[in-house]
Amino acid sequence: MKKIATTARQRAAQPKLPGVSPLDRGRGRSSLTPKRPSEDTSGLADVFPYYAGFAYDWARTLLASQGLPRTAVVLDPWNGSGTTTLAAQHEGLRSVGIDRNPVANIVARLRLNSFTDDPIMVLPDAISREIEPLEEDPLAAWFCPTSLVRIREWGCHLSTLPIDECNLAYVALFRTIRALTRSFEGSNPTWVKRAKEPSELISIERAKFDAMVLVEQEFLATRVLESAEAPSASAQIATALSGALPVANNSIDSVLTSPPYLTRIDYAVAYTRELALLGVDISRDRSLRAALMGTTLIRSGTASDLSLGSIADSLLADISGHSSKASSGYYRKQAIQYLADLTQGLSEITRVTKPGGFLHLVVQDSYYKDVHVRLANICVEESELRGWSLVNSEPYAVRRTLTSLNKAARNYKKSEVAETVVTLRKN
Repeated sequence: MKKIATTARQRAAQPKLPGVSPLDRGRGRSSLTPKRPSEDTSGLADVFPYYAGFAYDWARTLLASQGLPRTAVVLDPWNGSGTTTLAAQHEGLRSVGIDRNPVANIVARLRLNSFTDDPIMVLPDAISREIEPLEEDPLAAWFCPTSLVRIREWGCHLSTLPIDECNLAYVALFRTIRALTRSFEGSNPTWVKRAKEPSELISIERAKFDAMVLVEQEFLATRVLESAEAPSASAQIATALSGALPVANNSIDSVLTSPPYLTRIDYAVAYTRELALLGVDISRDRSLRAALMGTTLIRSGTASDLSLGSIADSLLADISGHSSKASSGYYRKQAIQYLADLTQGLSEITRVTKPGGFLHLVVQDSYYKDVHVRLANICVEESELRGWSLVNSEPYAVRRTLTSLNKAARNYKKSEVAETVVTLRKN
């Protein structure tokens, strides 16, 4: 496998601010908020945009303001594409990022390795392995059989390499698959359609597909941080659930995270194409989709007699008593399931955080029909019940939400919602 560094022409093409490295763009602004800008390039946020999350510049500023010792460990139990782990790394802090979605973890690892000046690229002529098409290939929802063969040859080759040597190539494949299947995306950014008939399937020649992947790898290679100040702080990425963290008791100094919101965003569906590339077919095997927090699937055995605070209890009563169809049935169950995942995650955060440690939550309110879901208040109350004390709560107005894309949801009267940064300290 050949290592290819960026060329002088590629470096020159990179948009840079004077004296500022690609991972530091935007720092030094007098006012930072957790809301990501519409065109966010800092912290390599644009290499594979992950739905929701918070701004890298803001995360670095927050971690730097804490005055944590260099021995401190930062945790994100809903790590997503790795903004927390990357920010901690570049502040010289050790970090642990946990996410159940393997797609998110690949992107997070690529961002952590983005400071190298010698990115590892996989070249098409290195892939000589020929395979037979799978009978039930999950990518067959978008690609014709002849195109699938070359895609799978790439995937099989990458599966034989050490994980840290192929994150760039995997993300390049993710970007290529997304570009080719753009027509299957709708107005809702978290839902992806499938081909209804063979004529809709995508056909692409091997050489053209290889060329697209190579272009994407070269683009990703241009985004590396060429700096003598490469961070030395270690970062670990693990695939696990927030409700069962593979982390020792009282080992974390600070938690910075944004749990999935109660907006019925199905993250497995949002990344169904990338999961299909990894061999996960969420249409046949629903285990991953059902496991993710916020899923629209109802798991069997979810407790209906949760011990919750008064705000969460009131929300469940309002949802159950709503006049709209299925409010007392499916939607109540989905809310209970979400709150069970949230509170289990908060219990695990409490277990692993040192006494005196900090918890920073970025949470956004939402609506069920016209019922206000005061998620920030719920998180504060549930955390206090687990031995945390509120330090600060700072709301930021949100003007555009996923609900605004849903025409049916617009029929219900709503007020402005806020994204709130909640800071708590463990007693």
